[in-house]
Amino acid sequence: MKKEKIIIIGAGLGGLSTGIYAQMNGFETVLYEKNPVPGGLAACWKRKDYLIDGGIHFLTGHKPGLSLYNVFKEVGVHKAEYVDIDTYARYIDERSGITIDISADLDKFQADLLLLFPDDQRIIKRFIKSTRGITKSDISEFGFKEPMELMRTRDWIKEFWQNRKVLKYFLGKSMKPVRDYVKKIKNPILKDLFLYMFLPSVPVAFLWMVLGLVAQNQMGLLAKGSIDFARKMEERYLELGGKIEYKSKITDILVEEDTVVGITLEDGTTQKSDFVIAAIDGKTVIYKMLDGKYTNDKINKIYSEWKTVDSFVSVSLGVDMEFKDEVWMTFIKSTDSVTVAEEEEENILIRFFNYSPHFAPKGKTVIQVDFETEWEYWFVLRDDKKEYNRVKKELSDNTIEWLEKRYPGIKDKVEVIDVATPYTYWRYTVNEKGSYMGFLPTADAFTSSVEKRLPGLSNFYMAGQWSMSMGGVQPVIYSGKHVIQLLCHDEGKEFHTESD
Repeated sequence: MKKEKIIIIGAGLGGLSTGIYAQMNGFETVLYEKNPVPGGLAACWKRKDYLIDGGIHFLTGHKPGLSLYNVFKEVGVHKAEYVDIDTYARYIDERSGITIDISADLDKFQADLLLLFPDDQRIIKRFIKSTRGITKSDISEFGFKEPMELMRTRDWIKEFWQNRKVLKYFLGKSMKPVRDYVKKIKNPILKDLFLYMFLPSVPVAFLWMVLGLVAQNQMGLLAKGSIDFARKMEERYLELGGKIEYKSKITDILVEEDTVVGITLEDGTTQKSDFVIAAIDGKTVIYKMLDGKYTNDKINKIYSEWKTVDSFVSVSLGVDMEFKDEVWMTFIKSTDSVTVAEEEEENILIRFFNYSPHFAPKGKTVIQVDFETEWEYWFVLRDDKKEYNRVKKELSDNTIEWLEKRYPGIKDKVEVIDVATPYTYWRYTVNEKGSYMGFLPTADAFTSSVEKRLPGLSNFYMAGQWSMSMGGVQPVIYSGKHVIQLLCHDEGKEFHTESD
């Protein structure tokens, strides 16, 4: 019997996951990727002897202890190399001279906060108590076991019952955005610490969840960078018999009588298939490739009203210095700002790739300084290449001068400079506004769903971060599993994994 053929658009983590689960379920698949390597946003690039990582910051599920690990095994990423996190981040308030390490040791973290901010002891104790409470159950698959489209009332009841010990941490005031949660905090430094621990828009429950995973020793970094994670998925996919066509940009999705029948490549050639699954930017697919013909009010509202994660510009430096005592991720409330896209930025994030020898030669370090920025500024600026490059150089020069004040001598030790703007990420992925993590993870997003089928269109599905209500490694990998579960359901086939 001839296998049904699926064309998958995009070899990012969502496309690779889709291909893996499709191969497990007896489909013939071909992945088309416009770039020469897999991974999409999980991207790394070489600059001389330095490896610049513009992708995954941290992840969970990389080791036994959580049910998510089983999914990591299914897609092959348990074979990647990881480094456990014992400190989530360091926060430095230069105005006061206060430094706070967000430690995996919750007792220590609480004691440090109580010593520094005694007037806020009540909210500190509640915050830590909730963080501890959320670790009582394995919630790594909560809301991900099945695609939303297939969840019935009894499935939700079962899901809630299994997670009853921690359910209260995801209800009511727990879903209040951090920016609202901090209004009751008296000390402005503690307020800023909570605000910039992740994103101000996320529910406070998200912070409890992240810190709870750190406390459980279930948060990790990629020792060989994001590309190692992507390569392990690529290996798994090819091992299962899948095929990948790199440097193959798809420009159109072929539709006949409201049924998808294949794709058109940039060179004008066409490829037919039984199904097409798009795992790239959702807006490009729905409103450009498909001309906006297959939407409804819900889809239009999502793409017109939901906000994407803010864009950022990243200045990466290869430095002939070691930074052994620095915490891998450091948030700084600076006393002197850095001009970014004509705006003064005083909230600065530094990543020190000092936890693995794979990013820089011995005795040297990659430092990455990230600034939130406006997408429109860079997108307009890119039309004038000379001015675009001048502004990038000015930003890197200003960043190095800023670092010199904090790490004397670094200015003369910089060997490599790389600046990645929102336009860089857009050019590489075509993601809306150069977003690196899809839709903003708000409280509404946590309780909403994005359907993987389009109304009135047959034999077409969507995967990847734009098919989920929020981005990140875990949702993206599950999107691939979910879309094949959905396809198997629609085709009357039993879904299974190789471990079954």
